[in-house]
Order: sequence, then C-alpha cells, then structure tokens
Amino acid sequence: MKPLAFILSLAFASSAFAGTLTITPTTTLAIQTSNNTSASSTFFGTSNGNPAPRNISKLPIRELLYAGATTKIYVHVQPWFGKSNHINIGYNSTDSAQAARQVNDMISRGVDGLFVDWYGQGNSFINTASLALFHQAELHSGFKFGIVYDGGALKGASSPTSRVISDLTYAYRTYWNSASYMRRDGRPVVMFFSVDSFNIDWNKVRASVPGNPILVFRNSGGFTKTQSSGAFGWVGISSDPSNMGIGYLDNFHNTAVSKEPKLGVGSSYKGFNDTIAAWSAHRVVSQQCGQTWLSTFASIGKHYSASHQLEALQIPTWNDYEEGTEIETGIDTCVSISAKHSSGTLYWSISGGKENTIDHYNIYISKDGANLMKLAEQAVGTRSMNLTGYSLASGTYKLFVQAIGQPSMQNKMSNAASMTR
Repeated sequence: MKPLAFILSLAFASSAFAGTLTITPTTTLAIQTSNNTSASSTFFGTSNGNPAPRNISKLPIRELLYAGATTKIYVHVQPWFGKSNHINIGYNSTDSAQAARQVNDMISRGVDGLFVDWYGQGNSFINTASLALFHQAELHSGFKFGIVYDGGALKGASSPTSRVISDLTYAYRTYWNSASYMRRDGRPVVMFFSVDSFNIDWNKVRASVPGNPILVFRNSGGFTKTQSSGAFGWVGISSDPSNMGIGYLDNFHNTAVSKEPKLGVGSSYKGFNDTIAAWSAHRVVSQQCGQTWLSTFASIGKHYSASHQLEALQIPTWNDYEEGTEIETGIDTCVSISAKHSSGTLYWSISGGKENTIDHYNIYISKDGANLMKLAEQAVGTRSMNLTGYSLASGTYKLFVQAIGQPSMQNKMSNAASMTR
C-alpha cells in the first residue's frame, strides 16, 4: 500500500498546474534511460541472463521485505574480475575508482554493507580488490564490510587448518579492527564458503585465531558445524530451472528460527545460470522476468515479521556474472511500455512482463523530446491520465511514461507520444 504522502503528491500533481503550465526541464531523456549502475557501460550482456546495464530503480531494497523490516541487507561481491581466467565484464576489481562506484551504487539502493569472497592473504589480486572495497566502505559511516572465506584459499595447502589460522590472523590485523567491519555483539563475523571438503580442526582454529570471531557456515547444516555461531543461506538449485528454490529457502529460514540466538543470515536472489562459466555444471534457476527476485523476498515473510525480525540478509550476488546471479546491472523485467495521446488523454500499455515488477509510473512532458519535466506520478494499475486540466501554450509536445521498477529492477521508458495544443 502506498503511503498517504504518495497519494497526496498525486493529488497535488493533478492540480498544481491549473492555469498556464510553464515547462521547465528537470531531467533529460538520456539521463532517465542511461546506465545508472556501477556496471561498465561497455558490458553488453551475456547469454546466461545478465542484461546490459541500463537505468534501474534505486528504491530501497528493504521495500521488498515484510512490513517494518529492520533487517541489515548485505550483498556478496566477487572481487576477481580483470583476471585472465574470468570473463571480461568491462572493469578490473582492483581498480579503486571501480570499488568506489560499486560501494556508492550499493548505498544508493539501500544496501547496508558487503561481504567479499576472499581467498586469503596469498591471493594478491583478490586481496588487493578486497582492500579497495574495504577502504571505500570505511569512507561511509554505517556501511559495513565483511569476509566470506572461500575454500579456494585452501587448494594445495599441506595443512588446511594452519592455512585458515594464518589467513584469519591476517584478517584480524588487516580488517577486523576497523569500525567498518561487520560485528555481532562486538565480535567480528567471518563466513565460510566451500570449505567442507577440507580437513579442518575448527577447535584449533577457534583457540588460535585472535579477535574471538563469530564463525558462520553455508546452508542450514552450517548451524551444527563444530564451533559454528550461525549459518547463511545461498541459492536453492534443483534439476528444474523453473523451480525458484523456495523450498530451500523455507528450510533454511525455518532452521535459522529454530537455532536462534545463533546468527541466521537469510538469502534472496534473482536466479542462477552457470552455463557460461568455465566450471559449468549447467545449473539453472530461471529468473522468470523478475518473479524469482520478488518471490524469494516474499518467502522471508513466512518466517519473519516486524515482531520477529530477520537479523541479516545476504544477496547472492552483487556481481557473479559467470553464474548469472549478479544484480549490479539491474534485473530484467521483460516489460515494454508504449504510449499514445488522443483527445486530451495520455494512454499507455505494458507488454512482455508483469506489472508487479513495477512500483509506479512517472509522466514526463517535453518540448523537444530530449529535455523532460516530470508532470506527475501514477500508481500501478493506472493506464491513462487526463491532460485537459493543464493549460499549455500552443505547440507540439512530447509525452513519455516511465515504468519505475521495483527495487534494483530496470526502469522502462515509453516511446514519445505527440500532443498538439
């Protein structure tokens, strides 16, 4: 339900220009349709569901959660792009300017922090990229940085336990003492990904690593790992691409509730498709034109509420282009919008996708088709707007309808509808 202020703003928009309407451009068509994300404009999309970056909705991602949610929202970041063994997405993860763009983009979407997929101190490229993100996080009060220790750091290690201890001791010295590092009850949080195949003495890790970290493992079984202080959810994958993995999420969130007060980090995602990855297992979770994104958020409301909050949520992922989970470029809704003017009324229609991926419509007017003035907002479900109450000087005008997407979904602009007065 829209807040009263939104409803009043619509009423104001309908009456504010009674009398002569002076068209004073406040934006441009180029701005409203151009890439407003941290993704590279030289990236043109891939076959596994990563769209070319374009104008997306910067409404807070929190709006997709249950009413009254205070959940901290984090994104999972892959810091290895620019290496020759990964696909070219138009940027280098070690570039501090790119790290700044990414953190600023995250903040603009209402994200509270990031977890970086970290391969330990021995992987110079990934650690350099992690440090770039870390230093950017430190520039923004309240924005948090965390580490997901990846099992890739343990390949070839003669003693995985010793490697974990050495790497986490480095993390203690380098990351954990920062006020920007993610903590729970004053203790630094470190999560672990794909470490189950290694023989690790977690009791020794606990006894040897300084800082008294909270150890968090993947999937619902992570709650029962030795020395576990919690678990985090990931993507639910089945043999059926149309299966959104809601069953996986239900199991994880049910288990998280039952294991409180251990830390349960929930999960929501847009889909999964690793068919272009070098390690492809041909696993696919269809995005269904944004419905998977909406449904995975909605499923959280079955387990949590304003009176029983989900403490933290991690979105897998911010930028895993190779497994088709990235939200950096925005989520494709498959929506197209067309507009026309007839006898003083602006009409529009949508096709290709579902209207539940749209938050509202912005109506623009222009003299030249390039410089725009916002005329009004209209709620979803609306398909026309009467313009006869607006007094305009004689001439030809261009009208545009922009469908503003749900959080992190693509915004779509209509064609120019001509109107002559």
